[in-house]
Amino acid sequence: MTTLQELHPVTGRCACGRVTYECAIESEVALCSCDICRRSAGSAFQAWVNGARSSLATHGEMDSWASTDHATRHFCRACGTTLLLFERDEPEVVEVAAGTIDGPDGIVSSRISRAYEHKRPRWGMGGADRR
Repeated sequence: MTTLQELHPVTGRCACGRVTYECAIESEVALCSCDICRRSAGSAFQAWVNGARSSLATHGEMDSWASTDHATRHFCRACGTTLLLFERDEPEVVEVAAGTIDGPDGIVSSRISRAYEHKRPRWGMGGADRR
């Protein structure tokens, strides 16, 4: 079970603006390079921030899909932006897609954790000459 710490309120939205949310989130960003996150994000990783599910308020129409047997992702019906992820085994936590948080100061820390780093493609490693 995850114990949330150092929560602060943020707002966010999808790309088209039809779905918005408010949530109290932690400061640490998790970069996940699992197959589903990479494909869902269309990138080398998906950036997530843990939030308190009890503080989450959403506005607008979302749809969802069971991305694994233990997680459900929620996205905007209109533009497809992934916004939220709910893990079955962590009922008090919502994972918020970090790129959907409003403003450059929405995440107040530079703490980063990495998951499935071994699955990140070489082109997504950063640096000009990494092989």
